[in-house]
Amino acid sequence: MNFARFSRPAKIVSYTGLTGLALVIIAPLLWLTMSVFKNSSDIVTNPFSLPKDFSFTNITDAWNAGDFGQLYVNSVLITVVSVFGILVLEGMAAYAFARMEFRGRNLLFVIFVAGQFVPAQIIALPSFLQMSHLNLADTRLSLILQYLSWAPFAVLFLRASFLAIPKEIEEAALLDGASRLAVLWRIILPMTRSSFATVGTIYALWIWNDFLFPLVYLRSSQNFTVPLGLAHFQGLFTTFWGYLIGAIFIAVWPPMLVYLLLSRRIQSKLAMGGVKG
Repeated sequence: MNFARFSRPAKIVSYTGLTGLALVIIAPLLWLTMSVFKNSSDIVTNPFSLPKDFSFTNITDAWNAGDFGQLYVNSVLITVVSVFGILVLEGMAAYAFARMEFRGRNLLFVIFVAGQFVPAQIIALPSFLQMSHLNLADTRLSLILQYLSWAPFAVLFLRASFLAIPKEIEEAALLDGASRLAVLWRIILPMTRSSFATVGTIYALWIWNDFLFPLVYLRSSQNFTVPLGLAHFQGLFTTFWGYLIGAIFIAVWPPMLVYLLLSRRIQSKLAMGGVKG
């Protein structure tokens, strides 16, 4: 958005709104960061005061009590494997819908799109029963398989990206003897990497923050993800505000710092891909 074209009143309203939105987002993080260095009594009695004595006790105690090291390993493993599988499988499905002619293609695509309107809560119990029959309940693999079925959005988004590429480019490569797989890997993927990056980022956020399916699928604490582990942590230590604040700090800040460190590179890659694609 080019604010230079806005009138002065419009600029004032826009900047005021953006500043207010930034404060709404930043204020809880600042309060969390300030409170994590307090003891439990100060958190309750002086919630908005600065910490008197900076201490990392809340963080270390919460890390040890909640076994956050294992929680992060589980969340990272499930998210990375699921997103990679989604990009590969749904990418090939989207390419087939966009470029390949076969009987029932349009009907099958409508079924894929219709799945976008099915709430996740409806399929949670049936999918859990399926995993139980396969003896996969209470495993990280069950979550990965469930996330791989979140295909409608990825197929719809990537298919639109493939359709935006002129067919003549692929036809020329096929005439030169390239296979469909070679065309997809060497020509289509480089031209649509911004779309794949967008889909991967969206799905990574969905999967990392998902609470419903880990709650339904997992029972063993060694398989818990970060959101599920944080919820159980709160249930065990509801009166120990220092533990709770420390656990929230551990759950929120590491992924946020990773994003802040990589955000500029991600945005530049998206911009480059959008220009070239």
